[in-house]
Amino acid sequence: MRILGIDPGLTSTGYGIIDIEGRDFKAVEGGVVRTKSDQPMEQRLFSIYSVIRDVIAEFKPDEVAVEELHARFAKTALLLGHARGVAVMAAGEAKLPVFDYQPTRAKNLVTGSGRADKEQMKQAIAIHLGTPDAAKNEHVADAFSIAIAHAVMIGSSAVAAIDAAK
Repeated sequence: MRILGIDPGLTSTGYGIIDIEGRDFKAVEGGVVRTKSDQPMEQRLFSIYSVIRDVIAEFKPDEVAVEELHARFAKTALLLGHARGVAVMAAGEAKLPVFDYQPTRAKNLVTGSGRADKEQMKQAIAIHLGTPDAAKNEHVADAFSIAIAHAVMIGSSAVAAIDAAK
């Protein structure tokens, strides 16, 4: 199974693609969509959408995991929501299922602590993916952490038990 993890942001949207091979995770690709604050909003959103759409077309993930919004201020939440929306729209266009994860949930699943700092996250991601340079920067690291969290959840016996009870 191939999972695309997305860390949405208006200035920097990180993405990370992993393959699940048995109980192992392998990094396939990671990157950042960058936009400039002096560009009109519609151009910035189209850039994010276009890159995510192209990543989906090239790497053909089976599922998409996206970080949920976690902004303290309404304006920030609105701007993040726009970026998140166009990323989810690209997944929807490709008819891919989308799963949402809170950042603290992803941190907990990846490191064992919902309060892990950026360095702990990078180290844990490197261990999970078996490569020290997978998390090139914090946005890619966050995207990989969302993908890994989803992989852990879909492989969880607790999740399987909940699904079986439905």
